[in-house]
Amino acid sequence: MIAIAGWLTSVFNTFWAVMGPHHNAPADGFWPYIGGSFVNMARSYFWFLLFGMVIYQLFIRRRGERLSLWAGLKHLLPASVYQTRSVRIDLLMVPIAWLDNFLLFAGLAVGSGVVQLWLVQQFGHSVLQVPAGVLAVTLQIIFTLLGTDLARFAWHLQGHKIAFFWEFHKGHHSAEALHPVFIRTHPVDMFIRTLYMDLGGGLVGGGLMFLLGVDASPTAAGLLVIIGTCFHFMQQFEHSHVKFSFGDRLDRIFYPPHFHQIHHSALLEHRDKNLGLTGGLCLWDKLAGTLYIPKPGEKVIFGASLEELGDNNPHRTLWRFLSRPFVEAARTLAQGSPVHPDAKDGEELPNTR
Repeated sequence: MIAIAGWLTSVFNTFWAVMGPHHNAPADGFWPYIGGSFVNMARSYFWFLLFGMVIYQLFIRRRGERLSLWAGLKHLLPASVYQTRSVRIDLLMVPIAWLDNFLLFAGLAVGSGVVQLWLVQQFGHSVLQVPAGVLAVTLQIIFTLLGTDLARFAWHLQGHKIAFFWEFHKGHHSAEALHPVFIRTHPVDMFIRTLYMDLGGGLVGGGLMFLLGVDASPTAAGLLVIIGTCFHFMQQFEHSHVKFSFGDRLDRIFYPPHFHQIHHSALLEHRDKNLGLTGGLCLWDKLAGTLYIPKPGEKVIFGASLEELGDNNPHRTLWRFLSRPFVEAARTLAQGSPVHPDAKDGEELPNTR
C-alpha cells in the first residue's frame, strides 16, 4: 500500500510539474517571464477544456445523446465566438498585459502574513493568542481569502459606481464575446485592481490575524497556493459561454462562474449586477444590492450596453480601447458625468454585425 501511495504521489507530482500553472518571477528576466506566462496560459486552457468536457458530458449533453469528444469540443470552442472582432482585440491585448504585469506589478504583492508580522513588530502581540496548529492555519486561510475577496469587491464596486473609474473598467465590458483565453482589461484598471487585492486584501487579512493573535504560518501559505489554483481553474469559466454552477443552495453563498456571465450582459436589468469573484462570498453583492440570480435558460447579450454594440462599440480597435478611456475619464472630471446614462424607453438593439 505504501509503495502504491508513493507511486501515485510521484505520478501526480510529475503531471503537476508539466500541466500545473506556476509562478513566474519578473526578477528572472523579461523573456523567461513572458515565456512562462505563455506556458501558463496554455496550461490554463488545457484545464478549461478538461473540466469543460466533464461539465458538458454530465450536465449539458442532451439526455440519450451518446458520449462524443467532438461534440464537446464544438460546444467548448464555438467558431462563432473565436471569429469575432471582439476576440481578436482580446488576443492582441495578451502581450500588452504580460508586459504590463512585468513592469508594474512585480513589487506590489503584500500578503496578509507579511502585514501580520509587521504589525507584531510595531505593536507587539495581541492580548488574544491562537496557539499554532490547525485552528491557526484555518483562520489565516479564512482571513486571507476574506480580505482579498472584500478588497476585490470594493475595487469592482468603485469601478462601476464612480464615473472616472468606470471609463477604465468599461473596456472590459465592451467585449461582445466571452472566452477563457483573456478578456481585455485596461492597464490602468488592472493596476488599480492589483493595488486593491494585494494591498487592501493584505491589510484586511493581516489586520484580522493581528487582532485575534494568529501568527503567520508557512503551512497556511502553501495551502493558500493550492486553494488559489483551484479558484483559478473555476474562474476559467467566468469568461466563457459554459454554464458552471455549484448548485442552487451553494450558489447563494459562494459566487459561481455563471453569475459573472450575467455581469457581462448588456441588458439593462443586468447592469452593474454580480460584482463578486468565483469562489468568493455572495454576501458582498447582497449587502450592496447588486446580487442577481439568473433564471433557468436566461439569455444574455454580451457588451457594455445595448447602445454600444457592433459598429457603435467605442472599443472596436486596440488603439481606441487603450486611448479612449483617458479622454472619457478626463471628461467625467470636467462634466461630472454619471456612470451610466439612463436607458431610453423603447431602445432598439443596434446592428451587431
